[in-house]
Order: sequence, then structure tokens, then C-alpha cells
Amino acid sequence: MGVIRTLGQITAPSTAGFRTPVYTGPVLVATGFIIANGIATVFLGAGNLPKNGYNGPNGYPTHNATTGSEFDIHGGVSGGSGGPAGGQQVTLWGFATTVGLLFNGLTVTVIHNNPQADSFSFYFNHADDLSAGLADTGNTAAAPSGHYRAVRLECDASNSTNIVYVGDFAVTATRYMAALTLAGQLAIVIASENIPADRIFIFGSSATNCKVQATLIY
Repeated sequence: MGVIRTLGQITAPSTAGFRTPVYTGPVLVATGFIIANGIATVFLGAGNLPKNGYNGPNGYPTHNATTGSEFDIHGGVSGGSGGPAGGQQVTLWGFATTVGLLFNGLTVTVIHNNPQADSFSFYFNHADDLSAGLADTGNTAAAPSGHYRAVRLECDASNSTNIVYVGDFAVTATRYMAALTLAGQLAIVIASENIPADRIFIFGSSATNCKVQATLIY
């Protein structure tokens, strides 16, 4: 047994298309997104783009102080290959528009970011959407570098008869690896010495009293 870290309550969403990762580290809320030419761009709001965690393959762009031009305007991507291009990865969840729901549960690879617009971009195969998602305030988090020996999830004592479903990014009430309830299976431990907690998602049977107590084991 390694050192434990208790995260406390994590609430499971009950709206179709929504899932919440067990642990991601710091969360930045998007102010909206657009899709153009097979590339999605998510905006984080003025001053909110960090210098690490949301970078394309060439790192955080640098601007020429005299001309204002950006040294890394294409994030090192050439030829439009559509591949991951070696950028940093970001987990997305909690988007609510019709197209935004398609983001939920994805871990995307950044191809470029723009400090002037406080945005980051990634390949996304979808028709252009230049307006519907402009106010979609989903959640984003840089994929954490930390992996864990095990992750333990237990029903919160306030859950009553509600169920928390545990699974991957597509977890639902009919697609899951565990259904946690105070009246049945109370907890689950996922262990393999190298667990990324941001790839474990939860979904709830109710909009209220549907939580887990999460523990990371290093």
C-alpha cells in the first residue's frame, strides 16, 4: 500500500451526454468554442491561458515585441496531416450545446494556442460551427502527468438509493464497469500501478445526492 490522498466528494452529473472525470488537477472553465476547417478552438477568457499544459508541439508561442508577429503561429504543424503532432493534452467535459456534447470525455492533443485570444486548438472532424458554441462554458484541464498505483471510489453517505456509474469517457446508466450504491456495491478499487485518474469518469442516476468519495493511492 502506498501513500493515500483523499479528494473528498465528487458529484456525478445525471444529464445525458455529461460525465465527470474523477481527478484532473486544476480546472479552467471555457468561455466558448468555434470549429472551422476541421479544427476546434476553445476560448478560456482574458488572461486565463496558462504557459504550460495547453501548448502545441513547439511550446508556448512567443511574439515579436516590435512587429507583434507570432514565432509559432501554426504550432509546428505542417501539411494538415490531422495527426496529434506531439502537443500537450487537455481533458474536456461539461459542455452543453449539441456540438459541445461531443467534446465531453475527450482528451485532445493541442496543435496550437494563441495567448492573444487566450485559446487553444485541436483537430476535430466536424462541420464548421462559428456561433452556436460561443457561450458554451465547459470545463478543461491539462492532462496530469501523475499516475497512481490505485484509485478508490466509494458511495457518499448522502446518496440514499441513487446510483453512481463508473466507466470510461462514454459511461452511461447502460454502459459502465461498476454501479455504486449504498444498497449494493459500495466501492470499487481500480489498480494497475499506473492509473490515470482523468480517464475514469462517473455518471449519476439523479441530479441530487449522487456523489463519490475519491482516494488516490501513490
